[in-house]
Amino acid sequence: MSFPNLLATRKGRLAGFCALYVSEGLPQGFTATAVAIEFKRMGMTGEAIGSFAAFIMLPWAWKWIVGPFVDNLHFRRFGRRKQWIVGAQLGMLATLIAALLVFPKIETDPEGARTVIGLGLFTTILLINNIFSATQDVAIDALACNTLAEHERGLANGLMFGGAQAGAAIGGSGVLYLKGWLGFSFASLLAPLLLLCILSIVVFTFFERRLDDDASAPPAPFDVPPVTRALQEIASYLVIVGRTFFMTRRGFLGLLLAILPFGGMALSLVVSTVITPTLGMNDDEIATLGLVSSVVFVVCCMLGGFLSDRCGRRLTLAVFSAGTLLPTLWMGWQLHSAGWIYPVEAATDGAWPRHEALINAWWIAGLTYSVFQGLMYGIRTAFCMDIVEPRIAATQFTAYMAMLNLVTIYSYWWEGMAITPADHGGWGLTYLQIFLIDAGLGAVFLLVIPFVKPRR
Repeated sequence: MSFPNLLATRKGRLAGFCALYVSEGLPQGFTATAVAIEFKRMGMTGEAIGSFAAFIMLPWAWKWIVGPFVDNLHFRRFGRRKQWIVGAQLGMLATLIAALLVFPKIETDPEGARTVIGLGLFTTILLINNIFSATQDVAIDALACNTLAEHERGLANGLMFGGAQAGAAIGGSGVLYLKGWLGFSFASLLAPLLLLCILSIVVFTFFERRLDDDASAPPAPFDVPPVTRALQEIASYLVIVGRTFFMTRRGFLGLLLAILPFGGMALSLVVSTVITPTLGMNDDEIATLGLVSSVVFVVCCMLGGFLSDRCGRRLTLAVFSAGTLLPTLWMGWQLHSAGWIYPVEAATDGAWPRHEALINAWWIAGLTYSVFQGLMYGIRTAFCMDIVEPRIAATQFTAYMAMLNLVTIYSYWWEGMAITPADHGGWGLTYLQIFLIDAGLGAVFLLVIPFVKPRR
């Protein structure tokens, strides 16, 4: 039985790359939403949840190291990129299943103190999962560059980003929905099962040219081994990035901009994970909010890119990023006005009383934030493309993407520390202080962006 080659037709390519990005979103949504909410219901502090999320995301900040190996190491009988995608997905599948088998448990001693058992092993396995996931991302983007026609790339990137968000919604909200019917352990199988389906699609319907048929130039007579060549490319990459970032005005300002948050982040990271259960929201409500927010985000992301092409990239990026500060500040004031100063402890049965007014306020703030965040995300990557130097575009752009991922990592960490009481190892800040700091950090970019001028 023969299978169609999705890479051979326009519709097949668009559908195929969308599915590949769904596979990237599945484990991220599972860990950032379903696992994080489960951790909170187990009694873990915001500091522990934030450190967990920041640690497992580290590979996304240095995935540029993988690029030279993906480019240079291949088995000649298989597709140059497909073998890396299949290998990475097998690793993602194996580590997800392994993580579910060692999911942390809570032990209570005779005095009532609760201890999380197995968190270190679980976190390490998910770190390895993200190494595979980041490697797959590099290989997918390389395959897209080699496969997509120029007139397909805009639509394909929109579908790919939408696919990633859909995967995150399924891995997060989907698992939370099923949890009420099947329990968390069985509901968590949703992510690896869908990943297995996408792996099957790649194996049976993605066919690249074999390296023997590649029209690229043959290697030099005294070519260096592939691993050595990859290491040389990494060293060359670091030299080029260093010169660009620290010896050119646009490069340095672009680097400064890349390590700053574009607007507020508290409504989407650890603070959100901690607050939603304590407001009295059940898992189905949290899942519904996440799903609706994802749909709003994807639509606005596409709209943001469209508007930036017509109204200017810097202007729209600044306006929409600043727009995320409004719901952030408003929600902080709503919590403060309602007397919510610090995170509240759960009742003896492990649940929290319901606060309808604050739940409604959170819905308003969350959806408003998703509108502005989606509009911003539709522009931010394009703006980075506008400021790179053409002769080193791929190198410089990869560095910017690494820095943007680093922002998410350190935001997870500081939010977790800020929302955890001092007697539990955190900073013990109030909700209002956290939202004010988040908005303040999210506004700093406004001081830099006017000076970062795109290339003519």
